[in-house]
Amino acid sequence: MSIPTHPAREQAEETLAYIRQTMESASTYTAVSGWGMIAIGAIGLIASWLAWAAGTPALLVVWIPAALVALAMSAVANSAKAKRLEVPLWTGSFRKMVWGLAPALAAGAFLTLALTAQGTPHLLPGTWLALYGAGVTAGGTFSVGAVRWMGLTMLALGALALLQSDLGLVLLAVGFGGTHVAFGFYIVQRHGG
Repeated sequence: MSIPTHPAREQAEETLAYIRQTMESASTYTAVSGWGMIAIGAIGLIASWLAWAAGTPALLVVWIPAALVALAMSAVANSAKAKRLEVPLWTGSFRKMVWGLAPALAAGAFLTLALTAQGTPHLLPGTWLALYGAGVTAGGTFSVGAVRWMGLTMLALGALALLQSDLGLVLLAVGFGGTHVAFGFYIVQRHGG
């Protein structure tokens, strides 16, 4: 048995790194936390109730902090599930999922500013739901199927809210609240929490 030379070992290590990277990129992100989604749904329901109590469906002083808390909750919950499953959090599929979601969230932030400045806040619920749904659908192509279906559900709710702006607050509650809770429970049952 001969000992591989230094160049041969380097080539073998590069080949293994390439194989690992290729397999990681082709895999699905399974550390989406169902419990995290349920918590996000609870935040959505609380925000909906606060906006209803104030009489303003798209009350930014309620929804912006709710979105930031939900984002932090998602990060903590997904990180905890990845650690529990002993899988890396920042995998190729997770990066793709984030890159699928990020442009839609950025567009939502810009449109929030523009629609508020133009005096058309009644379009915010539909805009938020539709763009979040589009982002989750795009990012969800690198995750479990339930994530894509949740995104499509949000997209449909957003379309309805844009067509029926008087239902905006109800659809925000259903989308950011009920939909997250329902799909969260599904992920808990089917994909280990």
